[in-house]
Amino acid sequence: MGSHAGKSTSTIDVTELTIPTFHAALRKGQTSITSVINTYLARIAQHEPTLKSLITINPNAIKEAYQKDIETEQFLNDPSTTGFAFPPLHGVAVLLKDNYTTHDLPTSAGCKALATLTSQNDSQVVQFLRKAGAIILAKTNLHEFALHGTTTSSLGGQTLNPYDLTRTPGGSSGGTGAALAMNLGMVGCGTDTVNSLRSPASSCSIVGFRPSVGVILTTGIVPVSETQDVAGPMARCVNDVRILFDVMRGDEQSTILKSARIEGKSQLRIGVLEEYFCLEGSSNSNNTINPDVLAENAIIQDIIRKALSSVSSTSTSINISLIPIPKHPSAWSVSTLLEKADTQIYEFQEVLNEFLASQSIISPHKTLQSIANSGEYHQDAITSVFSLPLSNPKIYSCTSVEYKSRLSYISSLKQSVRDIFAQYAVDVLVYPHQRQFPVPIGETIQPNRNGILAALTGRPAICIPAGFSPPTLSAPSGIPIGLELMGQERGDEGLLDLAEVFERVLRARRVPFTQ
Repeated sequence: MGSHAGKSTSTIDVTELTIPTFHAALRKGQTSITSVINTYLARIAQHEPTLKSLITINPNAIKEAYQKDIETEQFLNDPSTTGFAFPPLHGVAVLLKDNYTTHDLPTSAGCKALATLTSQNDSQVVQFLRKAGAIILAKTNLHEFALHGTTTSSLGGQTLNPYDLTRTPGGSSGGTGAALAMNLGMVGCGTDTVNSLRSPASSCSIVGFRPSVGVILTTGIVPVSETQDVAGPMARCVNDVRILFDVMRGDEQSTILKSARIEGKSQLRIGVLEEYFCLEGSSNSNNTINPDVLAENAIIQDIIRKALSSVSSTSTSINISLIPIPKHPSAWSVSTLLEKADTQIYEFQEVLNEFLASQSIISPHKTLQSIANSGEYHQDAITSVFSLPLSNPKIYSCTSVEYKSRLSYISSLKQSVRDIFAQYAVDVLVYPHQRQFPVPIGETIQPNRNGILAALTGRPAICIPAGFSPPTLSAPSGIPIGLELMGQERGDEGLLDLAEVFERVLRARRVPFTQ
């Protein structure tokens, strides 16, 4: 064993540590994988009792890290690997949303009824992660069954927002988002059916990327909707998201840093989707807009518009023009899309039952009805997506006329978005991910999120930090505000390139005040 393996001391700080910086430090002998994993575990011990972002910590993480340190020595001492990069995720501590099956840790989807569910196999993404050298450090909390956006579950409890402990962290991938914000791991994996990768990114000052539908295999992930589900990467910077994305889709390229230039482009046209800035609803019983939410929306609009102005006026290798997209007919409004196009409620029972019945799954429950009968779920956190298919299976199924009507609406919506991209000759659309702040603890619904347009059209979308609201007593560093970019169909690489341009100009991420 050489000098690196098992080294317990480190000269690097894990706070905001990126994959390339970590790998460079390993090469120079400045740290070891064991040391970094130990530091993350120490941070988990310090912050997790308050944050409640994790469900299961990998009990073999240190053992796996030690083995990886031996591999580091072998790699560095082998003349045939001189000058080559480490495997893309060599020794990287990954935080995994607890709806990805793993052969060595239970997979609960946040539900008490499934606390003992195990899988004989890793999900496809986890197979790719392990092959690329990753260490699954922990499984993270999520909104129960990934059905909504406050990260409340019967098994994991309520995850708190590290920037304001009186608020939720977004969701459903909020455990991953909060843990990454607090530097409890290096990168993370989430899922997204409507908003779920980008909502925690917006709420927790990190990056969440929803890839084009179908680019990353969802085999072995607890499903919600066959039409809308994707798996995707989360991290504190776009480059780490890109490295993780390459692995998650099975792309075994080396982790040579890619240029942030969008190939062949000297000019980009950014469509500013005006309809997604103002409040659409948030009415109380008197049908008047809540003044607090109205004030939050004004702050968000100001921060996003200043961010866009900064990006368009900063000199980069690409000339960026902002193109206002006037308010579109109600066909694009979030409330209309939820009412007429969202497919979750029709598909959930069928896809979940199929997952639970899989031969590789060992579960105390094999159907949604069985889970409901057990009573072991969070009564307030589950939504009509859970309950209505059980009470009215004839309507809420994939054979109903209503379901086919939604698929038809989605088809029309896709064409409508293509038409807008063509009419205004824009490369991407931009808007705030959330039109109001993350809701306070105790709420189980996060309204006024804009992620559904990408979810229904299958286009790639990324949320990056845009800034912070003014400080308050509960949030001394302010509330994070996220900017969302939605790209061309199958335009994942170009969207990541553009997000890196935005990120370099804005430099908006901050660590939580409690660090």
